[in-house]
Amino acid sequence: MTMLDRFRRRRARQMPGDESGMAAVEFGLISMVLFSMLAAAVDLGQALVIRRDITRFTAEAAMVLAAASDETQAAVTGQQINAKAANVLPGKSGIEIGSTTITRKNNVILVNAGTMTYLPADVNAQALATLANGDDGVVVRASYTHEPIILGFAEHFGLSTRTFTAATVALRLRQGQ
Repeated sequence: MTMLDRFRRRRARQMPGDESGMAAVEFGLISMVLFSMLAAAVDLGQALVIRRDITRFTAEAAMVLAAASDETQAAVTGQQINAKAANVLPGKSGIEIGSTTITRKNNVILVNAGTMTYLPADVNAQALATLANGDDGVVVRASYTHEPIILGFAEHFGLSTRTFTAATVALRLRQGQ
């Protein structure tokens, strides 16, 4: 038996018993999975809060605009709401807010004064369902593009930026009601 054979046998016996550094390797592998799960959970929670806040904002803004006495006051109030868009989601930029007064005439929604020049198809359908012929109303629509916390990491898992949009149609009271 040569010296090389003895070395190989001794080394083969020592290998299974040597576990130094295994905990560090296991922690490294497991921590990547746990970190990605934590980032996904935080991002999901943040996205749900943003969606809730935008929906609540459009409902409250539509109620305020619907209470305006005429279209001019509603347009001025809509501009004031746009100017304070940063208060809707503090720390978030890029919120797009549109508002307009509308009228349903002969089963068609007519866009009047406001910052919106047309209604998207889903908002138009919501307006047709909310208003009767001859009714006046207001529409408030807000959208926000949300980027995940760790954008490069999220794109690796097929996630990317999402745009959250909410719209509310409210019936305006007629003069003398």
